[in-house]
Amino acid sequence: MGEEDIYDVPEDVVEEVIEEEEKPKQGARKSKYPTQGEIAEAVRTTALTYNGEPTVFPEAVLSYLEEQGFSVKHVSVKRIWRTYEKLVRTGRIGDVLGVMYD
Repeated sequence: MGEEDIYDVPEDVVEEVIEEEEKPKQGARKSKYPTQGEIAEAVRTTALTYNGEPTVFPEAVLSYLEEQGFSVKHVSVKRIWRTYEKLVRTGRIGDVLGVMYD
């Protein structure tokens, strides 16, 4: 068994090994959950470009987060509205949706 033997691998075996190496590993594609800061950034970004009904706004935020690669199964509508309210009250964004009352 010399050095020449390692080059005598059948072509189909080489292709199979390459295909297996290119496949994503189990669990490697798992999306992470967004932090509160990432949710706030999503709310701010979505609020600045959103021009629909306020009732659909949380869905737009969730869609934005999913586009960014986050898992949104633990992000509630209440959390989105709480974040929006906090951003408006602290003056980081204006009440572009017109849902805040003094």
